[in-house]
Amino acid sequence: MRSLLGLMNQFLLITKILLLGIVSFNVLGIDKNNFSSHTIVWQGVEREYLIYLPEEYKDSKKEYFPLLVGLHGYVGTSSGFERETSKGLNLHAEKENYIAVYPQGSHFNTTKGDKSTFVSSWNDIVSNAEPAMGQPPSCSHITNPVIRPKECSNFGLCAWTSCYDDLGFLKQVIEIVSRSHRVNIKRRYMVGLSNGGAMAHKFACTYPDLLAAAVAVAPSIAKGRSCIPISSLPYLQIYGENDKTTPPDDSQSSGGYFYENPFTSFNSWSDSMKCNTQITKSDLLIAEKKGLICRARTQCEINGHEVINCMMPKGGHHWPGQTSDAGYCRNDIQKDTVANYFGCKGNYPSEVNWGNDMIWEFLNKHRKIND
Repeated sequence: MRSLLGLMNQFLLITKILLLGIVSFNVLGIDKNNFSSHTIVWQGVEREYLIYLPEEYKDSKKEYFPLLVGLHGYVGTSSGFERETSKGLNLHAEKENYIAVYPQGSHFNTTKGDKSTFVSSWNDIVSNAEPAMGQPPSCSHITNPVIRPKECSNFGLCAWTSCYDDLGFLKQVIEIVSRSHRVNIKRRYMVGLSNGGAMAHKFACTYPDLLAAAVAVAPSIAKGRSCIPISSLPYLQIYGENDKTTPPDDSQSSGGYFYENPFTSFNSWSDSMKCNTQITKSDLLIAEKKGLICRARTQCEINGHEVINCMMPKGGHHWPGQTSDAGYCRNDIQKDTVANYFGCKGNYPSEVNWGNDMIWEFLNKHRKIND
C-alpha cells in the first residue's frame, strides 16, 4: 500500500512539473500567429501597423485588455522596434497580458550613386517648423542634410521628418484597434524612442483623452519646442547621461541639432498639471534597482497623476535594458512592406527585458479617469 501511494505521489509530482513547464512555455513563448500586419489608407497613402495579441486574449472571450502603442525612431521600423529596440516587447506583452500595436512611420527609399537608403520618420510638427520670432534655429552647420520626403513642399535647413499628418494617423489606429479588439479604454498607453519619443510626447499633448499615460525615451524634441498636454496626463521621460544623438545638457548633437533639455519638458509638463513644485525621488523600484536616477513631481491637481524624469547613468541613445543603435532593421513580418531594408539578425530575445518591466511599472499604475 505504501509503495502504491509512493508511486502515486511521484506521478502527481511529475505531472505537476510537466504542467508548470507547459504554463511557463505559454507565458514566455511567442506564437508568431498572434503577430499580424494591418493597413489603412490615410491621406491617400497606405499606412501599416502591426498588432500582437497575447495568448490569453484568445483564451478569454470576455476580458478587456490594456493597449500599448510603441513608436520606432528615425529610419527605424515597427518590427525592428519590437524585436531589437525594445528587446522583445511582444515577450513582455505576453507576460503582462496587453495588446501591443506598432504603427509604421511613413517611409521611402532613395538612391545616391549605387547606394540605396531607407528613410522613415514621424512628423511631430515642431521638428520641421521654422523658429518663431526671437527663437534660435534648432540646428547649425548641418554637415549631412536630410533627404526631403516627397510630400514636403517646404523643407528648411533644420527640417528632417515626414510631412504627413501622423497625429491623425495614430489617432485613427488607436480608435480602429479599440473598436475591433477587446481594449480596455481606461488603459491605453503610448511609448516611443527618439523621433518616436518626440511623437509620443506630441501625441500625448494633443490627445491626452485617448491615453492613460505616456512614455518618451530619448525624445528628439527640438530645443524650446516641447509641449504641454491640453489636459492632465501622467508622463515618464527617460534619457541617457552620455547621449550624443539627443544630448540632455543643451549641447549640440553629433548631427548638428539642438534638443530640449529633459528638465525643461519635465517641469513645464508638471507645472501644467499643477503638481507640487518639490522634486522628490520616484517610487519606480525597478529603475532604482538598475541604477537609474529618477526624480518625480507628484501631488498634482488630479490625485495620483505624476511626472517622472529618469536618467540612465553613462547611458546613450537607447531603450533601457538595451544598447545603442538597435532596431534599424525589419523582421520577416515586414519583408514585403519594407522590402529594401536590413533583416533583423540573431535569435529572438529569450528573456523579458528589464527595461520593459520598468516602463510597465510606471504605466500599470495609471488608469484613465472620467472616461
